[in-house]
Amino acid sequence: MTRTFVMGDPQAPFAKTFDVLASHGALQGDRLAPDVVLVSIGDHFDYDLNDVATSAAEGLRTLRWLADHDPAQVILVLGNHDASRVMELATISDAEFTAARVLARSIDATEKADGKAAAAERTIREFQVTYPQLPPPGVIGRDYGAFTSEQRTLVMELLLSGRFHLALTGALPDGREVLLTHAGVTNRELGMLGVTAAPIAIARALEAYLTAAVDRVRDDWQRGELAPLSLAPLHVTGSPGEEGGGLLYHRPSNPDRPDADPAWSLAPSRPRRFDPRNLPRGITQVVGHSGHAKTLHELGSWAKPSAHTRKHGGIRTLRVSGDTVTYDLGVAAPSNDANVADVIMIDGELRRVPAREVALLSLASLSPTS
Repeated sequence: MTRTFVMGDPQAPFAKTFDVLASHGALQGDRLAPDVVLVSIGDHFDYDLNDVATSAAEGLRTLRWLADHDPAQVILVLGNHDASRVMELATISDAEFTAARVLARSIDATEKADGKAAAAERTIREFQVTYPQLPPPGVIGRDYGAFTSEQRTLVMELLLSGRFHLALTGALPDGREVLLTHAGVTNRELGMLGVTAAPIAIARALEAYLTAAVDRVRDDWQRGELAPLSLAPLHVTGSPGEEGGGLLYHRPSNPDRPDADPAWSLAPSRPRRFDPRNLPRGITQVVGHSGHAKTLHELGSWAKPSAHTRKHGGIRTLRVSGDTVTYDLGVAAPSNDANVADVIMIDGELRRVPAREVALLSLASLSPTS
């Protein structure tokens, strides 16, 4: 009998990911057990800004180990950290990136120093002039700081061979059909894809979208040319002065919480956040991307008191019923209401949580999208 697990963002040392899988009895020696199917929900890079060299090597090791399994046993979902290697960082060299990261980190330190705002602004302008192809320095110094060109090469190879996916479908043990993506699908994406709120229709459309995007750069990549992959307008890459947004980037947020900035977070062309009330109704989604601590902050009063009993990690459910949004620990019981949207969130914050406490989501089955 096959055991199917979905693992949240493996942004952690390889040994930690290995220990998580071992704690669930998913290993046999140094490989996955033959009866295990594993879905990695995306984001295999960038977990430690204080030791980028180790973080870079460990992310590469993790993704290589996963990809070394048969495609039927390990399914890789594309996350924004994975995609950035062939999007925002598609043409930069290791030396150029190292210099950009150092400058970005110095800008961050200057911005935090008292009375240094003007100096920070001057340095930011210097960054934009020096690196016109890159998103803001905060993204380079913080989000994608462990980049190497070797990672980019591996991501390109996996995309060319069809190993990365934008979406797939499966079933929970309670029988519910689920849509699996890195960061979730809202009505914005359904409108762009021209599909109804049915998991299999959404997954097929997203897979076709990715295939077409890879085909547009396939000849260039096979010639060794570093052409950027584009998933616009579903997912928009970062650019000078602008962070990326959309499909692989957005996360649920309460636009009415006191510190919210809807003009920035809900920008129509590149949303960094989404109002959960804009989720397609009648379906259940499984996503990574957003850890528990971040989600508690973003959702504010929508989080139930019991959600605050845990600081990091865990499997959680965001539920929208009518105009009511709730967020709590665990997998919520099925609802037969066609006006309900459920998002099961599985980013386990591996780097912060002991391996034995990191949950993997069990599925009864996976379904082909073709």
